[in-house]
Amino acid sequence: MATRFNLEKSLDVLEFTSINEWGHPKHKHNFFELTFILKGKGKHVLNESIINYKEGDLFFLTPKDEHEFLISETTKFGIIKFTEQLFIEKTEFFSNTSWKNRVESVIFHTNTITGNIVKNDVDRKQLFALYELIKTEIKNTSVYSRNVLLELFGALLIIVSRNIKASFDLSDNIILSKKERIENILSYIRQNILDKEKIKIKTIAKEFNMSPNYVSVFIKKEAGISIQNYVTNSKMKIAERLLKQTNLNMSEIAEKIGFVDSSHFNKTFKKYFGKNPSEYN
Repeated sequence: MATRFNLEKSLDVLEFTSINEWGHPKHKHNFFELTFILKGKGKHVLNESIINYKEGDLFFLTPKDEHEFLISETTKFGIIKFTEQLFIEKTEFFSNTSWKNRVESVIFHTNTITGNIVKNDVDRKQLFALYELIKTEIKNTSVYSRNVLLELFGALLIIVSRNIKASFDLSDNIILSKKERIENILSYIRQNILDKEKIKIKTIAKEFNMSPNYVSVFIKKEAGISIQNYVTNSKMKIAERLLKQTNLNMSEIAEKIGFVDSSHFNKTFKKYFGKNPSEYN
C-alpha cells in the first residue's frame, strides 16, 4: 500500500533538488499538487503510467493519484500543494466567484492526463512565472499578502484549467464509478457551502444530471449521511475555523455561514462540538 502524505496548511510551496533518487516512496496525498520541473529529466510514474519528463514540464496531481519520480539527470522540483479549503477561503475574500466555474475540470473530475499538462510556450512562461511569484509571496508577512497570494493562485489555476481542457474535452461523456460520483457531489457541496442556492437539492441534482429525489437517496445510501447533515457538518467546520482564526463575533459568524440567527447557530454548534461557541478555544 502506498504511503499517504498529508498537508496541514491550505497552501504551501516546496522546492528541492534530487541528484540520483527522488527521496520519497511512491505515495498519495490528501491534497492537490502542481509539480513544476525546473530542471533535469527522468521518468514520472503516475498511477499505472510511466511518462518521460524534462525541464519545463508541469504535472497536476489529485488526491486520487499515486506517483513517484525516477531520476535520470539531476532534477530541481518546484511544488505547489493546496487543499479544497483554499477555494472556500478565496470565495470568502472575494465576491467574484466566476473563476471557480472555470476550474471545475481541476476539482470535480478525476485526473486523466498522465503527462505534462502545458500545451503552449506562452502559458508555460506564465505558469512558471506565477510559481516564482507565489513562492516569494507565501513568505511575505506584509499587509494584504494573503489576498495577493490568493489572486496569484487563482490566476495560476485558470491557466492550468484551460490547458487541461485543451487536452481533454470535459463535454464528452465521462463514465464515473459510484465512488467517484459521491466524491464529486460532496466536493461540489463543500466548494459551494456558502452559496445557499447552489447547495439546494434541486441545484445539486441539475449539476450532476440526477433527479432531486434520487440524488438525496443516492448520497444517503452510499455516503451514509443525508445532504442536509453533510451541509451542516461542513458549515460547523467553517465556523470552527472562523472562531480560531478571526475576530468575528457569534452573530457575524452565524450570518456568514447562513444561519438565520445566532441562537440557532449556538444550538447547532453545541450539538456538534458539545460546547457553546463562547466556550470554544
